Amino acid sequence: MAAASLDLSRREFLGLIAGGLAAPPPSPRLRRASPKRSAGGPARPLPPTSWTCPMHAEVVDNEKGKCPICKMDLVPIKLDLVWSCPIHVDVTELDAGRCRICRRELVRVVKGLSFTCRIHPKVNALEPGKCPQCGRTLVAKYSLRPHGNHNPKHGGQFFMAPNNWHIEVTHPAPAVFRLYVYDDYSRTFIPRGFTSRIISIPGANGTSVEASIPFTRAGDYLEARVPKLGLPATIAVKVRFQSDDQEYRFDFPFMDYSNEPR
Repeated sequence: MAAASLDLSRREFLGLIAGGLAAPPPSPRLRRASPKRSAGGPARPLPPTSWTCPMHAEVVDNEKGKCPICKMDLVPIKLDLVWSCPIHVDVTELDAGRCRICRRELVRVVKGLSFTCRIHPKVNALEPGKCPQCGRTLVAKYSLRPHGNHNPKHGGQFFMAPNNWHIEVTHPAPAVFRLYVYDDYSRTFIPRGFTSRIISIPGANGTSVEASIPFTRAGDYLEARVPKLGLPATIAVKVRFQSDDQEYRFDFPFMDYSNEPR
């Protein structure tokens, strides 16, 4: 069955998904069911129903069955490719454009799609229809998905760590490196006990030189400085997300300075 609304086959669409079922965050964005792209235009077709494991984010299939990891029953879900703001993640649009809050350019993300009643928010249906309690037409609800957004937020390089959190490192100016930490929903946070340091910088003749330059907190990000470092700049960073966690290494090659999206 083709996912006509996404211009992708079901297999191609599922290949873009790296998300598992989780409780939706507060204040999901609501839309009318079967939203239209433009006034008087055809209704946007719904995405196909997929099946996912409630416990394992990486398990997404096109038919029901058992999770290959924990053997739990897979549960149905609709996953939709939509447009959202890198910063204001509750913004959901069906077409490319700019964030209505900050005017940043929107990026494509995967969100969960279900249908609910404006009066009875506990109603959560997989398909559009009428509220079983009051008969009102259900409205579409877009919810953040774990790993549904792997777009850099600040023009840097974005990685997912083995513990399912994420980091982004930017090089906005000579000598300056900034490190951002995100949870599995790609929301900015800095875990308690988080530490990070640059362990390798470019040396003479293209060789790498060992270093130990810590990142220090500067608001909602961390910053490190490497004096006299020019372009191109390839650095290696080690991060420890929590005090009892191991260190993870990430390599960041910068051919130019990072530009904050606008």
